[in-house]
Order: sequence, then structure tokens, then C-alpha cells
Amino acid sequence: MNNETQSDVKASISPQIIEALQNLQAAGYVDMLVDELEEILDFFIDEAETFVDNNKRLKHIQALRTTQKSLQPFGVKEGSAL
Repeated sequence: MNNETQSDVKASISPQIIEALQNLQAAGYVDMLVDELEEILDFFIDEAETFVDNNKRLKHIQALRTTQKSLQPFGVKEGSAL
């Protein structure tokens, strides 16, 4: 499901989710995860082809890119106010 094309998609956001997101942003974890995912993607794109089945490799790349894209809006760049 692509949330960008689903206008009827609803989300339940509890106070605990807001607090967890604030903690992730304050500590810079979201940006760190996005950067780590980029390194893992580079590995799967450049090096994993020699020992991982191509279909499995493509599924991993797709999952990593989707996760990375989903996390990016929650990141806070250094110097940005929360």
C-alpha cells in the first residue's frame, strides 16, 4: 500500500508514539538510521550480487529503500529546531 495515493488512510498516534518520535529526533537516531540504511543499500547494490540470489537481493534493496524513504520525513538535520 502506498500512503501517498491513499487519501482514506488513517493513523492512530498515541502520546507514547509522539514521545518516542521526539526521543528519536532529539538523539539524532532517525538520521543515523537513514545513513546506515544507505550504507547497507550500497553493500547490496555493489557487493552482494556475488553471493545473494538476484531476486532476494532485489527484494532486500526494495525493502531498504522503502524503509529509508519512510523514515526520512522524521529526521531532523543538525541545527534544526524541534
